[in-house]
Amino acid sequence: MAEFFEILKAAAVDGFMSVGTWVAVMLLVFGWLEVRTAGGIVRGMRKYRKWQPIFGAVLGVIPGCGGAIFMMPLFVNGTVTFGTVVATLIATMGDSSWVIFSRLPGHALVIHGISFAVGIGAGYLVDALGIGKNLVKGRQREAMAVISEQVEKGKVCLLPGFEHTEPAGMEAALHKRTHIKPKSLFYRITHNFFLPVWILFLVGFVFTFLSQMLQIDTGTINGWFGFPLFETLGIIGAVVSLVWMVFAKKLLRDDTHEEDEEKAQSFREMLVHNAEDTAFVVVWVTAAYFVFYAFNAWSGVDLSSIVRTAGPLAVIGGAVIGLIPGCGPQIVVTTLFVQGIVPFGVLIANVLSQDGDALFPLLSLHKKSALMVTLVTTVPAVIVGLAFHYLLPGFLAAPVAVP
Repeated sequence: MAEFFEILKAAAVDGFMSVGTWVAVMLLVFGWLEVRTAGGIVRGMRKYRKWQPIFGAVLGVIPGCGGAIFMMPLFVNGTVTFGTVVATLIATMGDSSWVIFSRLPGHALVIHGISFAVGIGAGYLVDALGIGKNLVKGRQREAMAVISEQVEKGKVCLLPGFEHTEPAGMEAALHKRTHIKPKSLFYRITHNFFLPVWILFLVGFVFTFLSQMLQIDTGTINGWFGFPLFETLGIIGAVVSLVWMVFAKKLLRDDTHEEDEEKAQSFREMLVHNAEDTAFVVVWVTAAYFVFYAFNAWSGVDLSSIVRTAGPLAVIGGAVIGLIPGCGPQIVVTTLFVQGIVPFGVLIANVLSQDGDALFPLLSLHKKSALMVTLVTTVPAVIVGLAFHYLLPGFLAAPVAVP
């Protein structure tokens, strides 16, 4: 039992201090920019249709799910092509992007560059072949008529610098059951006590920065305060993250269409929802670390050797996991890569196959399109993953263990 709690403590400390605190800071930097640039991009897509797959890949490659979520209603309302949706979803790495950036930023740039290039190529190929051209043709005509009416009444742009992409007919589907009720206890907690959570994130980041960037030993840091401060912060942070994720009612997904709109309303809303996003990542990373540490401690089996022995089946498995909507399982795969357990071919297959949280709004609006795009994005995921497996088996290998 004592060993169980030691493993759990190690997973919690690593999950919060080594990953979660970096994610929190990156979300502060990228979160606001992500939504604020969306209005300009959508205007560009309407004006320059031939560049739409590139615009889509740009939105998709932005860390997190917000850019990809933003794209989904644009397809159903007729603004963008099916190839643009494909480019967006192939390029997105969802919230697992934060994990790779926090631990291996150089690797992250290469991975995002590959997904960006594959997304653009696949998007243009899909449009050239006419795949998905008539999927929502009738729905598009209806949606565009509603949009035209909204434009005439001045009801399209409800927020400064932000253009709502859903017409009235889509609003109910996109906003239904996507967030906790405003008058609920959980809503009041997450919207009124988010600042102490952010203080915990930022204090943890300060000590993580001292440890990782300035190479100050954690024992030295603990000695400054006379007790194990580093481990205490990690445990408290992991527990608070779990509680916060429960309060926000999130498990497999975190970002929703509604919440991405709310983030654009004010800096306060951005802090509220990015605290929830950080907590979500921390919990899933901690779970992945715990499984990894426990397996190593109790099984006596080298997990990495099992994955490598599976060969191409592991690559296909990575792509299949990517079919699961939401970011949770994808965070686990990325964490295993960071730990040196899965090879690059498995990771890139998962990255190209997964849709993050962006598939949820498309499922709400048009299930046939969601199924179609999931199947289409899996094809290049398997091809590229197997190509790296056979042709470049040692490409971009992660360290055996990232401290």
